[in-house]
Amino acid sequence: MSIVDAFVKTIAIFDEFKKEKLIEDYALIGGLALSAWVRPRTTRDVDLAVIISKKIKWSDLISIIESRFQKRTAIHKATPRAIIKEKFSFMSGHFQVDITGTKDFDLAVEAIKHAAVAEVFDKKIKVATPEYLILMKLLPLSNQDSLDISMLSKKADMGIVRKLAQKYFLLTKLESIIQ
Repeated sequence: MSIVDAFVKTIAIFDEFKKEKLIEDYALIGGLALSAWVRPRTTRDVDLAVIISKKIKWSDLISIIESRFQKRTAIHKATPRAIIKEKFSFMSGHFQVDITGTKDFDLAVEAIKHAAVAEVFDKKIKVATPEYLILMKLLPLSNQDSLDISMLSKKADMGIVRKLAQKYFLLTKLESIIQ
């Protein structure tokens, strides 16, 4: 299975969840989202940020993925001080799908709400804008994230990025990267 197939199958699952009102909304984040805005790069996963419905719990969403789609999930345990409280992953073919929840993660909620519809692999999907992708990439800030931020900064409105970085207490980290 190719990354395109994994992406299409994953989007179909989350579109169905949205129709069933199990989730309120979702958006593509990570390497594939980056490809919607700048020159595509190789990635090994599909990353989504998801706002779940108030009628279910995070654990319910995980159970549905496991039972309905026969997927083994890996639940990522968060430390009490971690920004991302809810995250799990599962495999789609040879590719990992990472699902990030929005509990106590206002940046992710805002990124989903302000996401733009873009075409990725001939499929229209909400994608986090370059401004929000930069902020999301500041959180783990790997070497790849630094390179991604450099590319995204050419497409982003850096005035908006700075305002958002200040709002989310990421301005110092942002300034250290974009110098």
